[in-house]
Amino acid sequence: MRGFFRMDYARAGGAGGTVVFTDGNVAGWDTGGGFFRGQYQETGTAVQGELMMDFPNGGTLVNGDAIVKGAEPLRLPFRIEDPAKAESIRLDTPTGPVAVKLTRVSAL
Repeated sequence: MRGFFRMDYARAGGAGGTVVFTDGNVAGWDTGGGFFRGQYQETGTAVQGELMMDFPNGGTLVNGDAIVKGAEPLRLPFRIEDPAKAESIRLDTPTGPVAVKLTRVSAL
């Protein structure tokens, strides 16, 4: 799963970001103003983990909800069904699951 990826997800006006997976750690940012970090495990047939997403200056969740400056970080479990392809990630947000398209930019 190790690599640098572009993220794209549906939202009015479009949205995306970047994410890096390396040695069980994951980190990245998105265009809604969020920064995240966390851990992941490869289970053989999938990758699963958890992110802590922070909006230090406020921002917008993928579902359009506004996050105020200084809000507590959000805990977001995630799962990648096919790590060999790593084409999509399922984020379990507080308002329901979100599918994020991943495009590998580079191996690390």
